[in-house]
This record gives sequence, C-alpha cells and structure tokens, in this order.
Amino acid sequence: MPLRRWTRGPRLAYAMRNPLGGFARVPAAPAVVLRDLWPGNATVGEKLVRNRTEFDGVSRTLQSGVWDDPAWPAAYRRWLQSFGWLQDLRELGAESARIKARTLVSHWIRLPAAERAVIDPSITGARLSAWLGCYEFFAASADDSFRQHLMASLMMEARSIMVLMPEAASGWQALCALKGLLAVAVSIPDYPEFLTRYLRLIDEVITSQILPDGGHITRNPESLFLSVKELAEMLYILQAARLPLPTTLVEAANRTVPALRALRHGDGGLALFNGSSERDPHLVELVLNRASRARVVAAGLPESGFARLSSGRALLIADAAAPAPKGFDHTAHAGMLSFEFSSGKQRLIVNCGASRQKGWAEALRYPAAHSVLELADMAPMTFEPGGGTSRPPQVSRTHATQDGAHWLDMTHNGYESQGGGVYHRQLYLGKDGRTLRGEEKLEGATLARAPCVRFHLHPDIMVEPTENGHLLHSEEESWLFQSDGQVSVEESIYLGQGQRTATLQLVLTPPLPQERTPAPTKPDTAEEHADPEQPAEAEDTAHMPLPLDSTEADTQAHAPENTQALPQEVGLLSAGNDQFAGQEAQTAFPAAPPQPQPAANGTTGLPYPIIGQPPPKSIHWALSLISE
Repeated sequence: MPLRRWTRGPRLAYAMRNPLGGFARVPAAPAVVLRDLWPGNATVGEKLVRNRTEFDGVSRTLQSGVWDDPAWPAAYRRWLQSFGWLQDLRELGAESARIKARTLVSHWIRLPAAERAVIDPSITGARLSAWLGCYEFFAASADDSFRQHLMASLMMEARSIMVLMPEAASGWQALCALKGLLAVAVSIPDYPEFLTRYLRLIDEVITSQILPDGGHITRNPESLFLSVKELAEMLYILQAARLPLPTTLVEAANRTVPALRALRHGDGGLALFNGSSERDPHLVELVLNRASRARVVAAGLPESGFARLSSGRALLIADAAAPAPKGFDHTAHAGMLSFEFSSGKQRLIVNCGASRQKGWAEALRYPAAHSVLELADMAPMTFEPGGGTSRPPQVSRTHATQDGAHWLDMTHNGYESQGGGVYHRQLYLGKDGRTLRGEEKLEGATLARAPCVRFHLHPDIMVEPTENGHLLHSEEESWLFQSDGQVSVEESIYLGQGQRTATLQLVLTPPLPQERTPAPTKPDTAEEHADPEQPAEAEDTAHMPLPLDSTEADTQAHAPENTQALPQEVGLLSAGNDQFAGQEAQTAFPAAPPQPQPAANGTTGLPYPIIGQPPPKSIHWALSLISE
C-alpha cells in the first residue's frame, strides 16, 4: 500500500499519456451507446446556455476554460467538474443547449493532461459516465476530430481511476469512481483491463460500506440514497452491455432498496439524520425502481442503528445508535436519540437538516439542531477540526411491539463524563397511530443543570397555544402537544430542502416546583370527605380533556398487567417503567390520576405520565391527534 502511494505520481503521469500520440488505438465511437437514466432541470440548462450557474442559491458566471478556483466551495467545484449538468442541457433540448454542451466538453478535453483535475477519482468517474450517458445528445453529430479527442480522453481518465483506486475514494464516492470505470469498460471493450480492474475492486468497495441490513456505514440516509443510485447505474450499464451481473452487486441492491424505503417519510423524501437532506421524492422513487423491482420496506435496521415505528398513518424514525466509525464520520451529527415524526404525507417533528455552507454546516451538527435533549455548554461528542469525531457515546436501544403498538427505550452516555448523567428517552406509539408519548430523563447527573428538550417543527406546521397545550395544525390534521414541563415556542430554521426556511420549535424545560395547598381544618363542603393525603396537584388533572376515542374496554384490554407478554428486557415494560402501558387508545392525558401500581422490584410505578407529578429529573409529553 505505501509503495502504491509513493509511486502514484509517476503512474498517474503515465496513465494520462494521450493515446492520440500513436501508442494506442482510439476507437471512433463507443461500442455500446449508454443513456443517462435521470431527469435534468431545464431551468438550470437555460442558465448554462447564458453562461450562468446557480448552485446552493449562489449565482456565478461561467468562464470559458476555467474549471477550478480556490474561492469556490468544494461542492460547487465537484458539481462543475463532474459534468452532471449535461443532463440539464439535454432536458432543455434546444439546439443552443446541444452546442453549449459540446463547447464546454471541448474546452475540457483539449486541456493538457497535467492541467486536468483528476486527483479525485469519484469526480472523474461521474464525468466519464456523464459524457457517455449524454453522448447521443452532444457528441454523436459532432465532427470526427471532436469525437476522437473525446474517446481519447475517456481512455486517459479511466486509466487515472485505475491508478488512484481504491485508496483515493471511499463511501458512495468510491462507487461513483468505479461506475465511470465500468462505463468506459463497456464502451471500449478492446481494452479489457478496464473491466478486469472494475471486477477486482467492486466487491471490496461494496463490502466496506453496505451493512448487512442494507444501510450505509455513514448512517446518513442521503449517502445510502446516493449509493443505491450508483448501484442502479452500474446494473444498467452491465445489462446494456449484456455482461454477467456480479453477485455482490445484485445482493447489495436487494439489501439497500428496502433499507432506503424504510428511511423515507410519507411524502417520499428522506429522513434528516447525519447530514442528509430530503431530496426530490420523485427522483428517490425513480432510483429505487431502477435498482430493484422489490417494493419491500425493511422492518428494522439493527446494524444501521435506526428504529422505525409505524402505526396507522403515523411514522416515527429515530436515531438509535452511536456515530459512524472513524473514516466514515465526516457527516456524523450529535443527534443520538433524536427522532422525526410524520403523519401521512405531512412531517410534524423534524431535525433541522444539514448545509454545505461553512458555519451552518458545523452548527447543525450539534444537539440543538435536533429534536432531542441538550445540556447547555455540553456536547455528547467532540467534532475534530478535520470534520471527524471523537469521544463517541455509547448508545443502547430496545424496541418492542404488540398489537401494532410500539415501545422504544433508548439511552446514551454522552453527557456522563461531564456530570450530566445518562440520557434516557422512552417513546410509545399507539396501535392506531393517533397517540405518541415520551419521557425524557437524566439519570445519575451530578451537576445541577436543567435539561432542554427541543421539538423542531416542519415549516408547514402552525402552532396555536391553548389552555390544554399547543395545537399543531397541518393542512389535513391537528395534533395536541402536552407536557408536564414548561413549554415555550421559539424560532427555528429548517434546511431539509436545501435552503434556509424559517420555522418554529417547541422547547421543554423541567416543571417548576409546585407548592401543595394545605387541607382545610374545617371542611364545610362535599370536599370534607376527600382523602387528606391526596396531593393538591391532582385537582389540576381533573380539568384535563377527556380521551377523545378511548373506551373502558380499550383501556382494560391493554392494561399494564397484559403487557407482561412482551419481552421483560424491554425497559419501558419493566418494573418501575410501565408508565406508557395501556395508553395506545388515548389522545390526551387521563382525566384523573391512577392509583400507583406495585412493581415487581418493590418500587411503585405509574401506568402513564401524570401532569404535576413527574419523577425526579424527568419530563413527560404527549402528542395526540384530535381532528382530521
């Protein structure tokens, strides 16, 4: 391996020798005509015709022959040099778009070899596949000289991938590099070393990043989407050339497609964890259909570390694992135990997303940008200057289901070494998807620092404060959010769709201590028969709204004693932690506090959260559907 690095420069220079110099035969045209599989954006193509680019909201002038500038963001350089915008010009379809595509490609292929940016093989692979995928659009009708220079460039740059791989790219970018090598291999079959090298590398690259459950090692849904996209293109290229499909490639596609489907919300977009964005739902569906005919949704992602709770129209996806391992953690966020919640096609509770803009990119990695608990001036992990992470927390999760209801118990110890204790989050989703309940707790904290729990709301959600809580209104439904903690509504930001959008968040802090009202010495009303030991706070619960759709039969059918059929190792169902049991039919807190139930370990537990009576250092909350 070190020898390959030491000799990389000379080998790369040798590979980039122009075959038109006479030492190799250059074919006149590709042996297999490939086509780009994905739709373009005609608006972007129209701007390109007018020498303008629009990327991440920034407009730039396209300068002839200028492909790199230190002032440009890395993401923009990648976009420009990968030539993926050829599909935008093709989508526009005008003759002016064809001429512009041919002109820009001509500027690149006439660059001297030493001036070409080929050090990143993933960008090179994207460029080669873009040239071949759009060949019919911009090159088939060109003159012989243009086509010959194009074919020579394909050979030169494919050789650069052979020299640089596998050390120079990892993750989905490595798949992109090999896709370009494969595209050249089937287009120029007279040089079998391209296909031989591809087949030698593809198994190792797939195995290094695709987990057994089909998830991606980065734990980033967008990285998984991009990996599936590369797999789909490679399958198409092999099928177009009528070559045998590598077993590892087919198996990877069959595993990743159900996993990617599991990380989509009802609107078709991706969940926002560890640097992902929503992406275009139509493109996501197109990629899924290209990669596999199966429409199976993975029930769970144990190796990827995501918990998926689905009941009725409701869907909850939780980040229930530690950050990605070293080398794959450059997009990792400190969002352990955060979750996103949607109903039908509407997202309600979200994470803030990610950004490629410096400053925003760093800020969005911290817990405050996620729907999770945070402690002021503390971080559950450390972000290194190079983008990687250190001091990762230990994360545990237990997920159980019964009759369509879900119990999820998660912990992480990211704050423990700083005196913040172990963060414990418990979630319960009712069988009909109309009730979501949670408990937030710090165990073993040694510092007197109040936690803050944030619930970021999707920009489409409107908030209405009421006597009984906060109503969350979407176009189709209204949900009631209640908590025994203090709830405030604050401003937030949402970047799930690639641009900053103002939105709101609900912020929970522990309840203030409440004084008990002493019992009257001479009761002269019907209250004289009340239990003098009953705490005054219980009177407040009598004014809470009654359940909207629960019945006595429903409550008895799912009483705490019936939950013993579930695995006893599930934390939410163990003694002292059964406060969520029996609530899947209710949409609000109960009208009166229940009597404490004796637990198996001798302690006293409560069958569900009670407003005004929280356990120490814990906050309870509930989200209930009240109208459709």
